[in-house]
Amino acid sequence: MKLMCYRLGGVPALGVVAGDGVIDVTAAATDFAAALTPAGLDVVRSLSNGRSADHALADVEPLLPIASGARVFCVGQNYIEHIREMDYEIPDFPSIFMRTYESFAPDRAAIVKPRVSDQFDYEGELTVVIGHVGRHIAEADALEYVAGYTIMNDGSVRDWQRRVAQVAPGKNFDRSGALGPWLATADEIPDPAALTLETRVDGEVRQHTSTGDMVFSVPFLISYISTFCQLLPGDIISTGSPSGAAVRFDPPRWLKPGETVEIEISGIGTLRNNVVAE
Repeated sequence: MKLMCYRLGGVPALGVVAGDGVIDVTAAATDFAAALTPAGLDVVRSLSNGRSADHALADVEPLLPIASGARVFCVGQNYIEHIREMDYEIPDFPSIFMRTYESFAPDRAAIVKPRVSDQFDYEGELTVVIGHVGRHIAEADALEYVAGYTIMNDGSVRDWQRRVAQVAPGKNFDRSGALGPWLATADEIPDPAALTLETRVDGEVRQHTSTGDMVFSVPFLISYISTFCQLLPGDIISTGSPSGAAVRFDPPRWLKPGETVEIEISGIGTLRNNVVAE
């Protein structure tokens, strides 16, 4: 099942994707976080089962698949080939930073190249959405806490990212990243390490890899983060980007206004965004 936040006629809604359409299941929950819990997903399934689409996907405006107040944990340097191309060492522990809600654009919306930098980069990432409350989660049990998966473009402003040891400024320019197009529930992704991720810029493949190339697996990351904070329904963990980012080319192939970035992950879908200048 693919769960989508969208807007139609100025009104936000919750839907289940059905082919080229969407079934309205807004009545299932008071907010997106509630819909992601096991009970919430059961209600969504019961409301959508056997129904045809209420609206065409082309007629609705996608919204971010993120709950109000949800935290966004991002993992850096988590693909072996990416670490090698950047001439880094394999880390002993995950590198984790936070992104703000305002740093993302939804599917089909524009991402913004900041006026203060020409080093705007794309980074396709598999992203985990939590559905259970959990603290000190055992790695062996971690996938039981997953509501589903979505796609992130962890858009990076590289010169601002490298000004100091902390990467947060270069990761949090308004609408520099993207999330979407929807959430594929966990039952559709039995093994998050067996997916194919591909990033294209104007149709040209820039990143293509298996999620099995991760240094730290999805279960490990959930367990690790739950050690220092309680995870809540709606919280997001983005699992890092593979080799092929703009920075690795010589010269770097930074994003330019007018280009289109597509990030496709098998079993989930495709996140599409055009680039505009601030």
